[in-house]
Amino acid sequence: MNFKSLLKNQQLLSILHNVLTNETTKNKVSNVSIKGESYSYNRYSLLIVMDLVIKYQIIINDETYNSYFLNRLDSIADEYKDHQDLIIKGNNLLIDIVSKVLNIFSITSTKDKQQILKYIYDKYIVNGYCFHSFPSIFKNEVEELGLTTNIDYKELNDLKRIDYIFSNHNYKNIMSRNLKENNRAIYITDSPAMAYYYAFRSPEYMAELTSLSKYYNYLKDYNKDAYYLKDYHKCKSNLASLCSHVNMTTKEETTVLKTFDKRWKALNLSESLPCIAFIKRSDLAKDSLPNINEIIKSVDTIELSYLVSKITDSKYPIIKRYSNINSLDLTVITMPSYREIRNNKFIIKEKPKAVVTPITREVYQEEKMQKEGFNFNYKYAFSYGNANVVALTGLLLITLGMTLTIILNVLGG
Repeated sequence: MNFKSLLKNQQLLSILHNVLTNETTKNKVSNVSIKGESYSYNRYSLLIVMDLVIKYQIIINDETYNSYFLNRLDSIADEYKDHQDLIIKGNNLLIDIVSKVLNIFSITSTKDKQQILKYIYDKYIVNGYCFHSFPSIFKNEVEELGLTTNIDYKELNDLKRIDYIFSNHNYKNIMSRNLKENNRAIYITDSPAMAYYYAFRSPEYMAELTSLSKYYNYLKDYNKDAYYLKDYHKCKSNLASLCSHVNMTTKEETTVLKTFDKRWKALNLSESLPCIAFIKRSDLAKDSLPNINEIIKSVDTIELSYLVSKITDSKYPIIKRYSNINSLDLTVITMPSYREIRNNKFIIKEKPKAVVTPITREVYQEEKMQKEGFNFNYKYAFSYGNANVVALTGLLLITLGMTLTIILNVLGG
């Protein structure tokens, strides 16, 4: 799956930026409430657009159509009336491109319509993917070891410490996460929009701790975007305000903020990017729809764009997996971050420059002597130092939490 060329396309980033900052829809009221969080109209539009981008990649998976797709998507993002209109227009774009792939030039016959739906079903469901979100610090580990149900006990103890302090002030479950050692699960979803939403928030316990918990609704003034932007200072300021609001002792507040610092540093959140693991539906036994024949037979009575939703809408918003997933059975994709979208600029990490140590005359002489058969003198050996790498004790499991109740559900399941 060569997704990188599309996700790193500046035109796509500009489209996402325009959707998020669109002045004409900025003040519209969204009827969406996600986990009790106030979610703006433009943010929800962003999820719908990225949902379409991921579906396009899975169904088409051909760079030949990227320019056409992005140009059409740009127009749609500029002219959609509301969220349902955005979904319908997106589905029509998928239909349009699939018809081009199948060399169908006029979508009028029953056979052609059914062929399009069968193609989408085969690509998106039979050979498609489900998703698991996590922060980029775990990318190498996931690609090497896969997704595991291991527990990082250091992390768990840190969370328990914070939870205990807040609970003493009647702020129960400050982080909506199961802090028990047993029955650990890997949380997976079949919704691209939901996966992207939680990729922004991952790890979710840090998101709730720093700006997105329901308890922040009690504060008059705090930075709601702090965690999405991975802004350390704003996140810490939010948390300090919350500690003050619950009347913590100085010792308790110090403990909470020190633990926050420890987790932030361990997760390298200032540099974090959202990652999604694409997991084959077939490996999760989610590669079929029981009503697919009924859907395909309805092409002459129901709009094709609605039938596409019946195939691609989320059927399994939360899947709990209690066994590991092999790294060979998934593909990890780094997604555009909220910071990049907001700033309309990709984060480009510079590769560290190689440091070349100039060779000394003594070392040259020793190397020459070695080549000529003399004993090697270790006092002249180059020493590059030993990298003290601390191995992670377990994969951080990202809790997907509550179901997004109205993600892309035009006609229902």
